Amino acid sequence: MATDVQPEPTTAPVESGRRPYRFTADQFWRMIEAGVFPESHVELARGRIYLMVKYEPHNFTVLRTAKVLRSMMPAGFYVREEKSMRHDDWSVLEPDVAIVPGDEDVFRPDVPLTSEAALIVEVCASTPWPDYRQKANLYAAAGVPAYWIVDVGGRKIDVFSQPRGKGAEAAYAEQRAFAEAEAAAVVIAGREADRIAPRDVLPPA
Repeated sequence: MATDVQPEPTTAPVESGRRPYRFTADQFWRMIEAGVFPESHVELARGRIYLMVKYEPHNFTVLRTAKVLRSMMPAGFYVREEKSMRHDDWSVLEPDVAIVPGDEDVFRPDVPLTSEAALIVEVCASTPWPDYRQKANLYAAAGVPAYWIVDVGGRKIDVFSQPRGKGAEAAYAEQRAFAEAEAAAVVIAGREADRIAPRDVLPPA
């Protein structure tokens, strides 16, 4: 989930005397270390900094999703909840939930790459454009094998798989929607760990 003051336009007029400034991932990390964004969840996507605004339906669904996923983790993987992940020179993303290799009890000085993730989940309560367009493209470009969007309003889980392409052309070749009681398979390293239905993680209707 990500938002800023205004939605990101698909196209922008060319202005000779005024150009937008894009931050690099290195600049973003330095701002975090300097305390530029105290007590705020922020992420960098394609050079733009976004403040993460979160409401209770979103918060509840993130907590439930992370809890359910933790209960089915195979050895060698763990769940990261709303934690930064390195992506590329222009993006430092903060997925709502991510399954990555390793052990949460072992300190790792560098945050994981999105390309290392076995599964990334974004909860969509008020952010369809970043979740379905921007994030889907970025995670596909990183080769994340499975990307889920838990749609709070639609009371469903959209499962994206088979990433294809590079850069702005990257996309998922397969998409399937799972309604309230339909269970989606949680696949980690090519094996089904268990299944989750939307009703397992969503707040009451």
